[in-house]
Amino acid sequence: MREGTSGVWVTRKGGKITIGYEDYGVSEFGGADFEKTYILDKENSKKLVRALRKCGFFGSLKRKIVKAFGPEFDDLEFWDFCDEHEIDYEESSWRS
Repeated sequence: MREGTSGVWVTRKGGKITIGYEDYGVSEFGGADFEKTYILDKENSKKLVRALRKCGFFGSLKRKIVKAFGPEFDDLEFWDFCDEHEIDYEESSWRS
């Protein structure tokens, strides 16, 4: 259960896209904080942008991502979307 979230953040640099969020007080982790980051290389960043547009998401990149995966970012939706559109990514996470 997500107790609190920083909301989703998105950066685009050198053709790469990074998407992440931080949750605070996650009960599954004994109340610890948790951060998740997804990193897409240039090729997969292009695939993501094209797929979001094709699915009817418009506006800034962050707006498209929030509309597609929610303001607190739904990992399962993202995983399914990427699988469906053959988008690869790296991921990292930490908890405190």
